[in-house]
Amino acid sequence: MTLVPHILPSCLLVAGLLMPVSGHAATGYEVVRQEQTCPRAGEPRSLRQTVVVLDEAIVSGEAQANQRWTRMVVEAADAREASLGTLGARERFTVMVARRDGSELVPLFVGCSPNLSHEEAQAAGKADSLFDTFIGTGQAAKGKAAREGFASGIARAVAQVQKRAAEIAAVPVPTGGLLGALQTAGRLADLNHGLPRFLLVTPFQVTDRSSFKDVGSARERGFQLAEKTGIDFGRAEVYLAGATLGDAPSLEFARALVLGAKGSLAGVRSDGLPRLLAEPVSSRVYAGFIDYVGQRTPLQVRLAATAQGDLVNAWVETTLSRTTATPLDGKMLCKGETCELRGDGRFALAWFPDPQAEPAERGKLPFGGARNVEMTLKAGAASGRIFDPKVIFSGENGLRREDLRFDIQRVEDRPF
Repeated sequence: MTLVPHILPSCLLVAGLLMPVSGHAATGYEVVRQEQTCPRAGEPRSLRQTVVVLDEAIVSGEAQANQRWTRMVVEAADAREASLGTLGARERFTVMVARRDGSELVPLFVGCSPNLSHEEAQAAGKADSLFDTFIGTGQAAKGKAAREGFASGIARAVAQVQKRAAEIAAVPVPTGGLLGALQTAGRLADLNHGLPRFLLVTPFQVTDRSSFKDVGSARERGFQLAEKTGIDFGRAEVYLAGATLGDAPSLEFARALVLGAKGSLAGVRSDGLPRLLAEPVSSRVYAGFIDYVGQRTPLQVRLAATAQGDLVNAWVETTLSRTTATPLDGKMLCKGETCELRGDGRFALAWFPDPQAEPAERGKLPFGGARNVEMTLKAGAASGRIFDPKVIFSGENGLRREDLRFDIQRVEDRPF
């Protein structure tokens, strides 16, 4: 009989992230899985997923100091009633650990929120018999057990880091270690699990911020670092928890870095979780072309909105010399099958070298730095324009336009 050696895979697919496997990762953390409450076939799915990245650079050798980041992770995993907690109904929740030395990003917890929407919980409760309620097998008891199991899984995952705190804290923290770890992951989120929301629990020691002369130089450094590292958040809302960005240049550096990595910095807080945006209740994807002054250019749009009609984690992506994704904020109000969308007047301002100053060369900015977006959605199609009173769009042969117009079609079952 011939013995065939067991070959370990070089990569592991966890929650849609293709993760490298190393001896260090295998012996460091055991992945805690709490997937019993993930949606089954036919069950409603959350439109969003949450990925927490715990940067080991925030871990201290002192137990009391570690209570701060522990609280952040636990708050991020809050799975009370959907309208009260941090997570939505059946929302995919993943915790990754960024190694302190920047060598890799490894999985720690994978699961789904055990809570249900108010409507689902009510319907399930009505189906309970008196006997179910009496013996503790009714919906209320099942929900409580599921929430306790989920919380227990989070506690077991976090405890692994706490137990190794002294060992972790003994490793020097290199500047940019977090970015190095994120680079190793490649694909940071699987859009099949929902629109990505990243909570980075980190001191955010990614560059020497003392070298920033002003906001302009800080943003330039952020864009350069994003391009150099190639990190891709996949058009996500991104939050920094545990980071102290006290001055404007440091904050604008972070905004530019995240934007260049296809993310929108939605909040920063040093001592806890930032205020989080509301969960989307609708999400639509459109694709087609935009008339870029005589040049038909590919255009994709993701429109996600809250129950109040506020756009959240909405994006516009186009390809000229390269693909560029720009976040879109504003309002989308619907009546019947027709929706009207208005941007917040800051659309491509996100790409300005200095948001407080007029750019020297608008031609190098996406959409010429135009600030306004209008759109009408009807019958599976969307038409609209991008414009700015300060911008005249120029093309070949002397073509000049006051706006960029588009007609695009809704596409189904294509995560974007």
